[in-house]
Amino acid sequence: MKKYTLSLITALAVVFSVSAQSELQPISAFNPQQVTRNMTQLTNDRPAAAKSLRTADPSTIIREQPAGQLIDNFVASYGAYGRNWLYGIMDVSSDGGMAKLVEGEDGNIYIYNLPTYLAAESWVKAERAEGDTIVIHRQLIDQREGSTGVYDYYITKVVWEWTDEEAGEGRFVEAEGDTDIKLIYKDGELRSVEENVDPWADGGYAIGAVYTLDGETFTWEGAANWNILFQPLTDELVKLPEGAVLENITVSYINSRGNQAAEQVEVAFVGNEVYLNVFAEGVYIKGTIEGDKLTFKSGQYVGVYYNTYHLFFVGEHYYTYYDEATDQEVTTASLLDELVFDYDASTRSFSTDEAFVINVGKNTARLYYTVLLAPKFYFFQEVPAIPADPVITNYRSTLSEWGYNALQFNIVATDKDGNYIVPEKLSWQAYIDDEPFIFSPDDYEGLTEEMTEIPFGWYDANYDIYLSFFTIYFEPAKNVGIQSIYRGAGVERRSNIVYFDLATSQIVTEPWNDETVGIAPAQTSTDVKAVSYYDATGRRVNADAKGLIIKSVTLSDGTLQNIKVINK
Repeated sequence: MKKYTLSLITALAVVFSVSAQSELQPISAFNPQQVTRNMTQLTNDRPAAAKSLRTADPSTIIREQPAGQLIDNFVASYGAYGRNWLYGIMDVSSDGGMAKLVEGEDGNIYIYNLPTYLAAESWVKAERAEGDTIVIHRQLIDQREGSTGVYDYYITKVVWEWTDEEAGEGRFVEAEGDTDIKLIYKDGELRSVEENVDPWADGGYAIGAVYTLDGETFTWEGAANWNILFQPLTDELVKLPEGAVLENITVSYINSRGNQAAEQVEVAFVGNEVYLNVFAEGVYIKGTIEGDKLTFKSGQYVGVYYNTYHLFFVGEHYYTYYDEATDQEVTTASLLDELVFDYDASTRSFSTDEAFVINVGKNTARLYYTVLLAPKFYFFQEVPAIPADPVITNYRSTLSEWGYNALQFNIVATDKDGNYIVPEKLSWQAYIDDEPFIFSPDDYEGLTEEMTEIPFGWYDANYDIYLSFFTIYFEPAKNVGIQSIYRGAGVERRSNIVYFDLATSQIVTEPWNDETVGIAPAQTSTDVKAVSYYDATGRRVNADAKGLIIKSVTLSDGTLQNIKVINK
């Protein structure tokens, strides 16, 4: 797997699970336009489970690559409807699809993953016809387990059917009679027979997928393609000149949530040329310095993402306008031919108010991998810095149902002004009921020793303490909080403490001592490091628990004091 240097994923949904935190969603629309042709409900019209007669032979699905000449460097453009992971069914037309084709030894043509966005991971067989025409007959391409049985998925010709034309509602249905799909394969290119097909117009059609449980009732799955053009990719990766010296450079930017972020990437200055690595290891974007300007041409190729999309660098201009139809302010983007930075030769720093984008395709203005708004590149010099406050995103109270509560949060790897800080010198500390909290191996099976301070990005073996949440196996009485700690240039500085107030469900920020000078008071051997509470059986409880409880105080020199307390 490639090493990716930038962590920003646009429009990332926050989901409380280990898998969601560790496997970021790769592609999403940063600002999707609403689909004007509304889809009717697709999940409630499946056949009843009683009609579960199996009619399809799964062995006919072509899972293995057919024998023949493989062409796997196609860049595909197409019109498409598909299921977007965040926004449901929407127009996801693209000009950066990654496509494969085999010129079969049997004389047929085999196309991988049609229709796109169904992600069937199978090959569609197309038979040669007259001239350069190839024909895809209706065929089984996938089988999937559903709540009421196993569904068969077929590729076929679909046409648009209005269910309420005045309201703009409808869906695709399988064409009656002739369901063959005709394409042209000539001179190494695959394309639709007709250009600029409107699948919603009279006589229009699309390549779609329909599913069935009983072999009799078929429903459109939600994926459809039209205006297909598969062409061999001629773009090449930028090569770093021999002898070029790579340096770490810091980039600060505004992320898709409007928050300031910063991290380090690689750069090489070679004469008046700049080579910038912001995507995968060994992949560069080339810019040219002229006076006080540094210009990067849009459309530079940066490689393939997970065998799914061809990615390109583009510059974009973001702007906001009022949409009368929705009565909302809408932020959208227009593509730029080049992205121009203001360049300071004395510091070799450069910045722009526009957007630096790693994009699916050269011209698609809606499918993004990475977006850096108003990026500023500069060489970092470490200084004492107050870390940015943590951001609490959710508090899950599930002790009675699942046996734990949990605080979800983001630790921001910048200082309070949005400047870069060294992540390895950043950590965080939890607070419960206004007291520093000790994570103990007695309560957290993934630990081997007590921990009060958690390094940035660290997680325990049992995933109770993770990159962006920690679990709590008792019921706090008042609040749960978190604080960032940074030790840069030999000086410890702390953020404010950010609490989730359990009574009001509000986020409350408590200023840290001496915040104005940015440093916590010097500790002595008698300073309290953490406080926890236990009942007579050794079970952790909150400070307000009734009866005899043990107040366990850990001092900064490691001394442990246990104090008996009786709460009435």
